[in-house]
Amino acid sequence: MASTFALSGEISCSADAIPAGNPAVAWYPQGMMHKLPVFLASLSLLVSPTVTAQYRQVTRPPAHSGILAAFLPEDRIHAFFFRSGTHGLCVLDEGVPRRFGSLRQAVNASGCMAGVNGGYFAADPQSSPLGLVIHRGRQISPLATRGFTVSGVLYDTGNGIFLERSRNLTHAPKHMQEAIQGGPFLIEKGNIVKGLNNTRRASRTFVATDGRGQWCIGVCSSMTLHELACWLRQGALAPFRISTALNLDGGSSSAFLDTGSGVSLPASKPVRNYVGIKQRTRTPEHRAANN
Repeated sequence: MASTFALSGEISCSADAIPAGNPAVAWYPQGMMHKLPVFLASLSLLVSPTVTAQYRQVTRPPAHSGILAAFLPEDRIHAFFFRSGTHGLCVLDEGVPRRFGSLRQAVNASGCMAGVNGGYFAADPQSSPLGLVIHRGRQISPLATRGFTVSGVLYDTGNGIFLERSRNLTHAPKHMQEAIQGGPFLIEKGNIVKGLNNTRRASRTFVATDGRGQWCIGVCSSMTLHELACWLRQGALAPFRISTALNLDGGSSSAFLDTGSGVSLPASKPVRNYVGIKQRTRTPEHRAANN
């Protein structure tokens, strides 16, 4: 299990995820300097041309109110940050019979750096995907346009990653190389989406972008959709500022793996598919498209 250290009671970072001797994540034990390691480590992803992918963990006191709050665990987010110019999506479908059996097996088999569980699926014997699933340009499951669980499409064209409202698509465009549907949207254009449920708490899986090429996949401890959206909007992942965030399947399906730090949070039940993050192959056409 990865050890953690607290930063001013608001943020913590996995000690196993921090490379030894890195001056950007030195430990400062006094005053506001407690927050500097996480801030600098996160800032390096945004401004450094050499740091392109990074794991972070953040915590806060539980959002619950009342006397029981003192006995509840901290709210927690595990997130993996990356740039769409250097890293892409890899949608991994279990199929029938199951090809992988777990997120770890799927990530390792595909050569990904990190991954989370994917979209919703039916309760039939095949665990049929609910909504669009595309891998390497091949459509595994068709586009769905009704229902909040398929309100958004996350896709990769090979040159960039995009999040789009499902209702804006009548079919899956041919340029989609990897794609998966999920929902509901948590944040759009920097604002919390109205009508999010604020009564049912569960583990959540999400994907988010700043709208400028920075992305993250993540999972959180048990909270409502509205609580997660508020925390993200309030700067939980600062200095990463979220423009758009989409919820994926959660609850007992939530799973997260970062191979670099070894942080692994397996799902409590079998799931149908996963979203992996993989370094892009740098073809001349790809370099030209991202310059």
